[in-house]
Amino acid sequence: MSASPETSDAPLISVITATYDLLSQGRQDSFREVIRCMARQNCSRAEHVIQDGASTDGTVEFLQNLTADAQRTRLFSEPDTGLYDAMNKGAQAARGEYLLFLNSDDSLAADDILNTVADRLEAARPDFLFGSTLRRFEDGSEAREKRMSLTAILQRMPFCHNSVLLKRDVFMALGGHDTQFRVAADYDLMLRLLTEGYQGSRIDDPISMFWGRGVTSDDDATAEDYARVWSNYYTGFRAAQGLTERDFVRYYQRGHMPAGLILERMLKPGTCKAIKAAARHSLWKTTRRSVQFWRKF
Repeated sequence: MSASPETSDAPLISVITATYDLLSQGRQDSFREVIRCMARQNCSRAEHVIQDGASTDGTVEFLQNLTADAQRTRLFSEPDTGLYDAMNKGAQAARGEYLLFLNSDDSLAADDILNTVADRLEAARPDFLFGSTLRRFEDGSEAREKRMSLTAILQRMPFCHNSVLLKRDVFMALGGHDTQFRVAADYDLMLRLLTEGYQGSRIDDPISMFWGRGVTSDDDATAEDYARVWSNYYTGFRAAQGLTERDFVRYYQRGHMPAGLILERMLKPGTCKAIKAAARHSLWKTTRRSVQFWRKF
C-alpha cells in the first residue's frame, strides 16, 4: 500500500524507515518526531519510504493518518522476517539514487542536513557518503561520535549505519543486507562494500541522531553476530582454519585479530587499497595490544 501517489521526478535520496507494531511498543511519539524531522528538511531532492512489517496493532492506520499530508512520503506494509529484511524491501521500493536508513526512533541531526549531503552527492557522485552521528542522552545532553575511519573496518563498524548514504545500485549489486545476521548485517554490508573496492567520501557534519536504543545495545549479541560475520568473511583463509565462532567472539572482545590472519588478508592477491590500509591498521593494533599485559582478553 502507498500513502501518497508517486511523482514523476525521481528523487536523489530515499530515506528508508522500517516499522513494526509501533503502538504496542509505545513508540508512536518517537515516530512522530521522525515525520517532523523529515518535514523540517524541506528537501525536494529526498523522499521518505516507510516500510512496515504488516503490523497488526493499528500501526498501519496510525501511519496512514500521520503521513496523509507528508510530501514525498510513501508507505508500504507487507510481512518481513525482521529489521534487515524490511530495509531490503524498502530499498527495492525506493526510487532515489542514494539510500539512507533511518531507524523509527532516531532522527536527523540538523534541519538542513539532507540538502547539505545532496549538494555533496551531486558534486562528487561517490559510491557512498558517510558522516558523524549525534548521540542524545536521557538528560538531554548530546555527544558527537568522532571515531570515523575506514581503516577500522576489520575491527568494527567505522560509522553509524544511519549516517551513511549508499548508492542504490551498489546496494543491489551487493545483494543488500544479509538477513542471516540479526544484529551485524549493516557491518557485514560495509565490510563487503569496502572489500569490493567501492569508493566513498566523508563529511564531518553529523547526519543522524541516535538514542542508543535497539538490539545492538546488547554487547553479547553483537559479539556473537560479529563472530558469525568474520567466520563467513575469512572462509578459505589458511590462518582461519580451525578457528571457531567462539574464537572470533574473543577477538571481538579483546579488540584485535591474530597477526597471521591479518597478514594473510593484507597480502592476498587482489586485495583493494582500502582493505590493505585497514589490515595495516589492524596489525598495528594487534602488535600494540599484544604487549599490554593488563588487558583482560
